[in-house]
Amino acid sequence: MKKVYTALLLILLAAMFSVGVYSLADYDATGSVSEKREFVKPEFSVKSLLDGTYIPALEQYYSDTFPGRESLLQANRTLNKFYYYSGSGEDSVLILNQTDSAAQGGESLDAVQRANGQTPQPEQTEPAAPETVPEPQPETTPEPADTADPAQTSEQPEAQQPEEQPEADPELDTPEESDASYAGSVVVVGDRAMEIPTRLDDLITSYAGAVGNLAAAMGPDVRTISLITPNGGEFYSPESLHTGEHSQKDMIEFCYSQMNDKIVTVDAYSKLRSHTDEYIYFRTDHHWTQLGAYYAYTAFCEAAGFEAVPLEQFQTGRYDTFLGSMYGFTEGYPQSEVLKQHPDYLEYYLPIADTHARYYANGNLENGTPVSVVYTQLDESVSNKYLCFIGGDTPICIVESDVPGPTCIVLKESYGNAFVPFLTSHYGRIIVIDPREFNRDGKPSLNLAEFAADQGVDDLIVINYPYMINSKAFIRYLNALAGVQ
Repeated sequence: MKKVYTALLLILLAAMFSVGVYSLADYDATGSVSEKREFVKPEFSVKSLLDGTYIPALEQYYSDTFPGRESLLQANRTLNKFYYYSGSGEDSVLILNQTDSAAQGGESLDAVQRANGQTPQPEQTEPAAPETVPEPQPETTPEPADTADPAQTSEQPEAQQPEEQPEADPELDTPEESDASYAGSVVVVGDRAMEIPTRLDDLITSYAGAVGNLAAAMGPDVRTISLITPNGGEFYSPESLHTGEHSQKDMIEFCYSQMNDKIVTVDAYSKLRSHTDEYIYFRTDHHWTQLGAYYAYTAFCEAAGFEAVPLEQFQTGRYDTFLGSMYGFTEGYPQSEVLKQHPDYLEYYLPIADTHARYYANGNLENGTPVSVVYTQLDESVSNKYLCFIGGDTPICIVESDVPGPTCIVLKESYGNAFVPFLTSHYGRIIVIDPREFNRDGKPSLNLAEFAADQGVDDLIVINYPYMINSKAFIRYLNALAGVQ
């Protein structure tokens, strides 16, 4: 028996040695197919070594590119199927580590096209006029705004107090806990998959402080507007998953309460809650639909002093058969089959103003690449149809319209992409910045205050959803833009 143990030990050591040698070779994997993210090998610098960011980034990279990792992940998913349990209560939760999307950054249409051997779609200078597609499922017709005047003057409007909300929110038609099943940190109810954030007061306070740091850095002549939107889990998950520590309403209210009173806060929550019987969130993706973004836009207009354009004035188009990020995250689990059989569709709303846009790799604004504010003809190989909005997540995207309005900066993660096209009715120039793309190893530097002064910015709009206000990484990126370490 001793000889058997010795032999097994030698085999194990030989295997470990072989893997180690293979790992030391030039094995530079570029990304994970199953996780839908790219791997970036950190560049060495004395600064990154001294400030402690290089070694953790290098460790993470070699952990991501471990030989056979993709196969091991798939094997783990297969194994987890045997532990799947769709009952009720906490015992039904299958715990997996979820990648921090704030730390990883987003996805851009240009990167997907290059990976597929395509070239970016030519710039759209005038909105197309596709036939309006009627909604196939019964939904409540949205109430239009009272007035509509897309063209605003260059004078910055005066902020208005949000309209008084009812004393009690209308009751939600939420499912029972027994109707929910779990795949990782994603809850699935029927044909809908949702992220469930957890409230972390220390991080939320830090997020509020980071927005305050940005406002201070921009100075008194720039108005700072904060919009925090809930995700679909707040309205469509079992009650236990959107109350208590999971209540996004409480998270948002607490965050706003921690902000400087000079910051204009937007109550998007109430607007979205009043339209939960409409198609305002995808079922297989973690984003809102552009209809959901529209209702948040109307709340923004009330807070910022604009007149929202009525929904019926926008020309629309549609992409069918859209399977989003939540389907990708649950792929390999039994729950994914239900999502696959009930795909989303994506309806977009074209800007009323004539627009053109370019994205840039850094703050120098050189060698920009043309993009469309809304892509109306994505290649069929682009599975993530949400990339139709401003080409996805890029470092800097500058949108110009024929509206003689002020200039704004939008700091956002991907939730902001569907929101930006509506701003073209009020701002002559919209500078969209993804904080994840700056001021960390392998990324260019950007001092937001200096950049904003050069661009003549009037408004700073910070738009995010609850995962980001509870993200240590994203908070760090916001502070870095403000020049705060």
